[in-house]
Amino acid sequence: MERSQIPDTYKWKLEPIFADDAAFEASLSAMTKDRAMLASYQGKLSKPSELLACLELYFQTRLQTNKLTLYGNLRFDSHQKDTQAQALHEKSLDAMNALMAAASFIRQEILALDDAAVAKAYAAEPGLSKYKPYVDEVRRRRAHVLGAEAEKVLTLAEDNLWAEIDLNELPSDHEKTFKGLLADIPLPKIHDETNQEVQLTLSSFVKYRGSSDRRVRKEAVDALFGTLHQYRHALAGTLSGQIRRNVFLARARGYNTALEAYLHKDDIDPAVYKNLVSTIHANLAPLHRYMALRKRTMGVDELRIYDLYTPMVETVKTQFTYEQARDVLPKALAPLGEDYLSVLRQGLDPGNGWIDVYPHRDKDSGAFSASVFGLHPYVKMNYFNDVDDMSTLAHEFGHALHSHLSMNNQPYVTASYSMFNAEIASTFNEKLLSDYLIENAKSDAERLYLLNELVETIRTTIYRQTLFAEFEWLIHTAAEKGTPLTAEFFAKTYESLIRSYYGEHFTLGKDDGMEWAYIPHFYYKYYVFTYATGLSSGIALAQRVLSEGEQARNAYLGMLKGGSSKPPLDLLRDAGVDLSKPDAIAGAAKLLDDTLAKMEKILAAQKK
Repeated sequence: MERSQIPDTYKWKLEPIFADDAAFEASLSAMTKDRAMLASYQGKLSKPSELLACLELYFQTRLQTNKLTLYGNLRFDSHQKDTQAQALHEKSLDAMNALMAAASFIRQEILALDDAAVAKAYAAEPGLSKYKPYVDEVRRRRAHVLGAEAEKVLTLAEDNLWAEIDLNELPSDHEKTFKGLLADIPLPKIHDETNQEVQLTLSSFVKYRGSSDRRVRKEAVDALFGTLHQYRHALAGTLSGQIRRNVFLARARGYNTALEAYLHKDDIDPAVYKNLVSTIHANLAPLHRYMALRKRTMGVDELRIYDLYTPMVETVKTQFTYEQARDVLPKALAPLGEDYLSVLRQGLDPGNGWIDVYPHRDKDSGAFSASVFGLHPYVKMNYFNDVDDMSTLAHEFGHALHSHLSMNNQPYVTASYSMFNAEIASTFNEKLLSDYLIENAKSDAERLYLLNELVETIRTTIYRQTLFAEFEWLIHTAAEKGTPLTAEFFAKTYESLIRSYYGEHFTLGKDDGMEWAYIPHFYYKYYVFTYATGLSSGIALAQRVLSEGEQARNAYLGMLKGGSSKPPLDLLRDAGVDLSKPDAIAGAAKLLDDTLAKMEKILAAQKK
């Protein structure tokens, strides 16, 4: 389907950002002038009035540059083969990189002020108080800022440790090479369920991997993993380059490890990461129980990696059109209160321009939410009327409402929330929707299917993402110790994790260790663990709201409204979850165990 065939009502409206591409270009030009004006303050920030004027201009320029990146991203996302849209996207990223370079002196000069000088500046210029969170945050990391010449070199090396937007919006050259390599690797043809020869692609792989026909899913996995094995050295060289870049940037700034560096950016103690991994290892029994149940229920002699992504029970998928989803979601999310639901309904109404609903040719796959201060959030979907699409819709509106609440309760300086807390609101919504659908299931078969979906969510988002996180940690640690990062090393490391996580009821295939080679998360700079901590926290908070009511709800919404007014771990503790302790993660493992017990009970009843 072409984009022109979709009614305009179901497309996002970008006019609130820029009226058209010409307005984008005009703003792009203005930002060039503002960056030049910003440079005029260099060397003057010890004077309070100059510091205030500089910060006013900087945040004004940053906001406008954020609008450029948002517009460029959304334009290109829905017009992947449009060279003009691609050019706008690249120009917006260049503008953000240019701003980070132009503003690097601000850090240097703020850090050069001693505590007495900072206190004197606040007293002399009361207007500086609104920038105190920014100044404090810069000074929190002052031990890792270098001299002017060294900072210039790191800026030229596109250092991302001081980036003030999501690091994943700033892909490294290694990540771009990885994506290009995956796009150019020729995949073989396989045979579908009707035995027709079809071309395997990365997009169709997910479909065929989840086929109910075991021959088809085995052929798809063998074809992809076997092809990746053929290109293993190129793929290993690309990932090795990314890992060594991360280690270089961390060491250049005086961090002991890349883990410490990338978590310090969001003020996260590495102990939280290590707690996730150790707690999951202490709670592998429910996952092993699931592997045993899946093997038994599917009736296979050996449970293979290609058996993990197909429903193990009868598929009872209820279709939900987008309009039906607009009706269901407010009912499922009712525990969050009418104020939340009012904004949710506004965003779900496609006429309001928040959302781009349907897939079409030249639109990128997947879904996301994106926002910029002062405007409503945007949500990208590829909606196919499946129950999974409705779950994705709940997930993305969790992000969108988090952004909305933060932007409407915080000033611009503290309106952006940490990426560490980014996946909590989204997974919270998914959990409430799952509970609603299970409770309202029309039959045991439908309930069993939905319970299996919940189990799969926990497996793939908590256990699998923790496996990814542990792999990322292990290969960074190896690089830091001087271990050569070869294709063989990556494969053996990954294989050992699969064996440990999936246990004795799972049989490892000869190329299963190549799964690492097409996973983009390993280029995301210690981000993937937040999916696991996010869902664990979302589950814990959702259960707390359901059991404790208004007080727990208000505490949770307080976190969403908090932006970056406090460190992310403190905001989360205020809401009721402490990720320095095992409780939330162990609680998610218990939910998996309890859900398996419910499935086993229904399956036993069906056999009678």
